[in-house]
Amino acid sequence: MKKHIVLLLFLAISVLLVCSLAIAGVNPGTGIKQTAHDLSSATGRGSEWDAGVAADPALDRICIYCHAPHHTVKAVDAEANGVDYFPLWNHDFSTQAAPVGPGYTPYTNTLASAPVIPNSIQHQLNADLTQGTPPGQPGGISKLCLSCHDGSVAISSYGNFNGGIASSKHTGSVFATGTRIAIGAGGDLSNHHPIGFDYNAVALADDEIRDSSSVLLGNNPYGLTISDLLYGDKVECGSCHDVHNTKNTGLKFLWVEDTNSNLCFSCHAK
Repeated sequence: MKKHIVLLLFLAISVLLVCSLAIAGVNPGTGIKQTAHDLSSATGRGSEWDAGVAADPALDRICIYCHAPHHTVKAVDAEANGVDYFPLWNHDFSTQAAPVGPGYTPYTNTLASAPVIPNSIQHQLNADLTQGTPPGQPGGISKLCLSCHDGSVAISSYGNFNGGIASSKHTGSVFATGTRIAIGAGGDLSNHHPIGFDYNAVALADDEIRDSSSVLLGNNPYGLTISDLLYGDKVECGSCHDVHNTKNTGLKFLWVEDTNSNLCFSCHAK
């Protein structure tokens, strides 16, 4: 009898633990809490990113690093930084990204001296598919991601862009440079998946790229298609990642889990 009671208690505790993890957002599609994008002290990473040093430290907020209800970036400042989407944006923009910075070295898999391979994705990426923008340069939505990930601005550099008290703005001291989250550190995107290119133009030229109307493979309860995840027909950071961990089904904020390379094969018909 005692063994049965112990077993039942063990099972009950296990269920509670699993439920608490799901509620906390550890699992895909369960929200931002407790994920890598939750920089609050509750995760144990607060001190790592200087959480709570700015105003209202006792609140231990999660959203404040990127968004705020008041005194956020204005359209004129977003435009000056080449950003066309700024949802109550509260974080400093990258100083690496053009037009304020030198920009990024985009991905390439051929040397300048190599012969052009007909119908190759790289041939298309090297063409000017973005109507005057250097091919492979991140779009505005990706610049928001890179404002933390390229190491040019501290993770906790946020607050009071306009109309606020300048002395309360927290500039932070911890940068992504040299860490596993450093994407585009020093402006180098040459060994990362290309972004900022026109997906449909590449799909027309490369028969190993699926049509943008194709549905994502794997666990895809929302029936998302490739085109649903493009920004002005371009591939950006958000084309693979759901930063708030709400409608994705894969770890690392991926829209679908990359089991058997389902995420890759959703676009690449190999």
